[in-house]
Amino acid sequence: LMRFNTVPLGLGSIVAGTYETQTQMFSKKAKVPEVRIYTGPLIGGNDFIVDLIGSGGSVMVGGSQRFQVATGSVATGTDMVHFNPQMATTYALGVRITNSSTTGVANWTATKLEIYLSERGT
Repeated sequence: LMRFNTVPLGLGSIVAGTYETQTQMFSKKAKVPEVRIYTGPLIGGNDFIVDLIGSGGSVMVGGSQRFQVATGSVATGTDMVHFNPQMATTYALGVRITNSSTTGVANWTATKLEIYLSERGT
């Protein structure tokens, strides 16, 4: 199951969309050392948040990163962003990507999402 809401309830901007993957369950705990998001060239006004979510559907502590193009940490023209989550190991993992409804004024397209995992025992 993959969901994409073009406009979350209560928000009036098409830029404020959310994409969420299905939560994957693992037989052993896993550590996430890196997450990469490949995109088309990003432009000023792109602003989005990548959240790693656990089995309950909530954002995992240390598993979130905001990317602001031109005004923040990402340069215009970048086509790949990444971060190194500082979160506990987990038996379940999903991803939620949300465009900012407050400062994001331009849409963007993700072409590939990579999550690196390492097994951490039972």
